[in-house]
Amino acid sequence: MNNLIPIAIPVVLLMSLMGVLSRIDYSHVIAQELKRKALHISVGFTALSFPLFLREPWMIISAIGLVVAWLITVRQTPSLRRHFGSVLNDVRRESLGDVYFAFAIGGLLLLTQDNPIFFVIPILILALADASAAIVGTVFPIGPLAGIARGKTAAGCTAFFIVAFAVSFWMLLTFADLQAAHALFVAAGLAASTCVAEAISRRGIDNLMVPAVAYLALLIANIPDNAGKMTIVQLQLDLNSLVAGL
Repeated sequence: MNNLIPIAIPVVLLMSLMGVLSRIDYSHVIAQELKRKALHISVGFTALSFPLFLREPWMIISAIGLVVAWLITVRQTPSLRRHFGSVLNDVRRESLGDVYFAFAIGGLLLLTQDNPIFFVIPILILALADASAAIVGTVFPIGPLAGIARGKTAAGCTAFFIVAFAVSFWMLLTFADLQAAHALFVAAGLAASTCVAEAISRRGIDNLMVPAVAYLALLIANIPDNAGKMTIVQLQLDLNSLVAGL
């Protein structure tokens, strides 16, 4: 029974966030995007606590399975869609971004149990940089891109790069015990590679591609094993205490 409670925590938190944000009724496209990204950021910060209680592979798979089942049920049930799904569906484009987000969190949890910085950095990039790009690109649609990046804007990509770089540099410098030059180089690579992944992704698959590319970039950067493990755990606690107090 004690193991079942942690498994239920992610889906209960998601249900609560979706229920609250879906009650906010705005018709303006910018307000709808802000509401959707508020959920995006909230889920990202909440996920930072998952390594603290989802410690076994079967627990991770079960918890993510419940989340995906809930998201699919909301899509298929009109009453649930009306009361919980409007935060996702008010923005009128077909997307499985919410499901991809869940798979990204689950995959990172399974891959990074011994090196939490490899979990925290991709999740923070996805939560903050992706949301910044969407909001800036909607509010200031400057420099529309063409070709494979059609639908994205130069303003949104710039916002993504700046936030991804800042997040990565701060995390690497503070919690991975890297020298400034090394952290600067790795952060620039992370920001550039994830920015490209976000720009060329369609229908919400950036929620899967961005953290996957960030994880691979960290592997290529040869960050020391267990870098900053204890301080990252403390960071997870501090961030979630901050979110709980908002």
